[in-house]
Amino acid sequence: MKRRIAALFLLSLLVGCERMEALPVERYPASPVGDGLERNLDTACIADYREDVDYFPERSRFDWSTQLSVEYGRHFKRVSFRPSVDTGETLEILLVQCGTPVPAHDAATVVVEVPIRRLATGNSAMLGAADELGIVERLVGIENIRSPTVEAVRRRIAEGGIQELWGYAHANIEPIMAVRPDVYLSFYSAYPQFNLHPQLQRVGIRALPQADHLEGHPLGRAEWLKLLAMLVNREAEANRRFAVIETEYLYWRDLAAQAQRRPQIMAGFPSGRDSFEVFGALNQRARLLADAGGGYVLAGLREHGSLLQLGFEEVYLAGAEAPVWIGAQSGYSSLAQMLDSTPRASWFAATRAGQVYAFDRGYTGAWASPAHDNGMTRPHLALAEVVQVLHPELVHSSVPPTFLRRLP
Repeated sequence: MKRRIAALFLLSLLVGCERMEALPVERYPASPVGDGLERNLDTACIADYREDVDYFPERSRFDWSTQLSVEYGRHFKRVSFRPSVDTGETLEILLVQCGTPVPAHDAATVVVEVPIRRLATGNSAMLGAADELGIVERLVGIENIRSPTVEAVRRRIAEGGIQELWGYAHANIEPIMAVRPDVYLSFYSAYPQFNLHPQLQRVGIRALPQADHLEGHPLGRAEWLKLLAMLVNREAEANRRFAVIETEYLYWRDLAAQAQRRPQIMAGFPSGRDSFEVFGALNQRARLLADAGGGYVLAGLREHGSLLQLGFEEVYLAGAEAPVWIGAQSGYSSLAQMLDSTPRASWFAATRAGQVYAFDRGYTGAWASPAHDNGMTRPHLALAEVVQVLHPELVHSSVPPTFLRRLP
């Protein structure tokens, strides 16, 4: 009953559009740095601020993302988020080195002292990125503690360091507040009424939208690793890792470009009796298929969305004769089980040929798989696997599968 009353109280604040003061953060100890730094401080604040000193000698930039941009000052980073989908929103994020003054900013700007100590997320795509940056110990809350496949995250859950934030609509505001995150990364929906970050900001949570899935290019999605790094002043590590991702991705893209044929690819899966869940042709998932040397059957669907609903007939007309189906629904143990659940899937040529693949290798149930937790920062691996399926004649040595699985 007490939890319900507290939730109702929070909702009353939201209805009234009142903005509470931001929750206090846990600062790192302050250290004197004198005339300057050779590397960013990822576990310390500034004890002797001077306006002529550059406190961010290690910096990142966004070359592939169409939604993120950043401008560095000597002691702050001004990040702009402009979603690729038409939600009518832009957001300015001011990341300020702790121990230094906050620059002038608009009232709507989200101000965050960096490096942060406590991170919470409502999107598992950031779990693999947190592990790669070595900051899993800063995770204090995730949406579901039963689904992670990242081993470092699983260990921290077992130790009691991560709390579950699962909930629906406004119901998860209270547990998010309870873990006192310095930053909460909120899954960004193409449908504004489902976005939680504005409500969280009103109750004092520094909530930042996470819209990696709406990028138009897989490398643009992977660059969200850099945003996470900016929160902890680990730009150098993010730059190093992204350089490997970019090099490998472009290698496989250029290899696929040598193919003499570009097979059509069926994608998506039935989401109801008469509907299909698909993605827009401007989405990063469609670009990955194109870079693998294939053609997305819904190339005329000129949208950025990653979760779109179409009628079965429209999808069937577009993809009935495609020789391969990549991105079927996760969790089916076999093609026969998929057909038992959705008999009309047997009408597609790819199904009859047994060429149906899902990005669910290592699936543990409830949409939990390495592709969900690590796919954001490993598009080069996904691309290599799709190239191997579409153009095996170009691949001289087989690529060990990480995400993609052919339904037996």
